[in-house]
Amino acid sequence: MMRFAGLIIAALALLGCQQSQAEAQMSEAERDEVREIVRDYILANPEIIEDALIELQRRARAREMQSMYDAVAAQSDAIFNDPRDPRIGPDDADLVIVEFMDYKCSYCRVANDWVEEVREEYGDRVQFIFKEYPILGDDSAQAAIAALAALRQGEEVYSAFHTAMVSSSGPLPDERIFQLARVSGVDVERMRQDMEDPAIIDHITQNRSLGSVLGVTGTPFFIVGDTVVAGANEMALDEALARGLRE
Repeated sequence: MMRFAGLIIAALALLGCQQSQAEAQMSEAERDEVREIVRDYILANPEIIEDALIELQRRARAREMQSMYDAVAAQSDAIFNDPRDPRIGPDDADLVIVEFMDYKCSYCRVANDWVEEVREEYGDRVQFIFKEYPILGDDSAQAAIAALAALRQGEEVYSAFHTAMVSSSGPLPDERIFQLARVSGVDVERMRQDMEDPAIIDHITQNRSLGSVLGVTGTPFFIVGDTVVAGANEMALDEALARGLRE
């Protein structure tokens, strides 16, 4: 048994990137014996390969998440304190929730049901910050530009327009965007003029750069207090919400 354990340790050394003292002291015959033992063991227990791959994926995911949390901490000011971002809820709320979203994203439409439920249930205890993050083509970009232009008419106007667009399904050509704006109480002519302001494009460009730094590859992407939730994962969002309101 001791010899077998020693051979296994030597085998691990052989698989490593650097030559160990144990490997250096082994003869070629001993190396061949180790390789044969390892080969036979793997053939008899092939599930260890699957287990090893799962563990490698877990570690890679853990490193990815840690990198994302480090980026969130480093970019905290840009995430939470950009005065250009739409906000719904009071500045003294117990919890701030940030959402990177795209108006053409079907998962954002699903997640918006959760957003509306939270707003209804918790009221002034929660503030939402919306990061206009169009990644699904020209319609998405145009909708984001229109939303930020409507924001200049007040947060309530923006909120109604935002909800109308994110709740709609299908394409969002200009005619559809303007129609949704009208029924949401937006002054469409004023909005169309404001949509020409390069500052709005700059804002969206900076949101995209911020998302890239954070590793936002899809929408919706939530930051609930200090917890990251990628996707419309309602269970994870509820857990993060409960944790954030307790703290």
